[in-house]
Amino acid sequence: MSAGAVIVGASHAGVQAAVSMRQAGWQEPIQLVSAEDELPYHRPPLSKAFLLGEKSADQIQLRAESFYAAQGIELHLGTRALGVDAAERKVLTTRGELAFDKLILATGARARRLPLPGADLDGVFTLRDMADARRLKPALDSALSVTVIGGGFIGLEVAATAAKNGKAVTVIEMLPRLLTRSVPETVAKHLAGYHAAKGATILFGKQIEAIEGEAGRVRAVRLGDGARIEADLVLVGIGGVADLSLAEPLGLATAAGGILVDEHGMTSIPGIYAVGDCAAFDNPYAGGVLRLESVQNAVDQAKAAGTHAAGMAAPLSAVPWFWTDQYDLKVQMAGIAPADGEQVLRGDPESHAYSVFHLRDRRLVAAFSVNRAADHMAARRLIATGAPLDLALAADPAVPLLRAAPEPQLRSAAQ
Repeated sequence: MSAGAVIVGASHAGVQAAVSMRQAGWQEPIQLVSAEDELPYHRPPLSKAFLLGEKSADQIQLRAESFYAAQGIELHLGTRALGVDAAERKVLTTRGELAFDKLILATGARARRLPLPGADLDGVFTLRDMADARRLKPALDSALSVTVIGGGFIGLEVAATAAKNGKAVTVIEMLPRLLTRSVPETVAKHLAGYHAAKGATILFGKQIEAIEGEAGRVRAVRLGDGARIEADLVLVGIGGVADLSLAEPLGLATAAGGILVDEHGMTSIPGIYAVGDCAAFDNPYAGGVLRLESVQNAVDQAKAAGTHAAGMAAPLSAVPWFWTDQYDLKVQMAGIAPADGEQVLRGDPESHAYSVFHLRDRRLVAAFSVNRAADHMAARRLIATGAPLDLALAADPAVPLLRAAPEPQLRSAAQ
């Protein structure tokens, strides 16, 4: 009898990999290993609806517990994978060994730590998983002043949640603007202005010297210029680091900070796959190898890997896309923005509904849409097809975006 498949990590990527294996006809056992005690859950609500108390842990589960039993997926909750023996095809866990024919690593990423004095004080938090969110929520409810270190997506989402919860919020960003590597300047300026209008203070170009405390609890953040920002809660949101704790001892090839995989999610060892935040791959939309931290990339990679592990081929080809919700702004991103090329603004940022397009040779390569979901959906299709655009039509928010492409099939799709 086959040893079946072992999947290490039970968030979006791990669960989707299991589901995709079953959908592709895999009949052998599937064992899904999670260090968390929680049933697998949606992560985006952790920084928003869960912290605000709008959704409970049960309401953000990916699947009901009965689903896993019905699909023949054996859950190993509260079980940490300690190592992998590739020759013997076994995973060593805190609850014994699990044999495998196919292994999928969906180990994700861990929060990057702040290497400064005071980073371990009570009241200093990171947010990557449910355990983090459970600790953060009561502290946020009782806090008066909240300081967020890092103007990335997690930091800004928590800042918006804290402001909506009536807290005094300060965001400290070491660079001259928000989201330098993620969004164009137009969107960054709009988000900064929106946060300020909601009462948040954003400090740019600031270095942090230390986090100060009293009796073991955080009291302030001290900046390099000597300024002192009082805070009774600090959220550190300075990015994530891929969890390579199982990959490195195996000698798996790595690149761009992640486990290097092909278009099927296969690592440098046959039969072992990696998906989601821990994996790096040669993305045709980026023109090189990169590691993407996003739910949709995790799901798309898991579909490709699960299908291939089950004996079928469905290589990853989806356009990368992302989103963030801050206050009543939904920011949706598609493609990977190049360092050069032309930008087209569609609509007025003052209306809080607009898009910014990045083009190369009149072809759309990346799109950033704020409260314009139709633009986002059309942009994903246009990026995938590589259709040249009529720039005047693309810039007109009154014209459906697909009509900016001259191809008859795209014009008819916009009718």
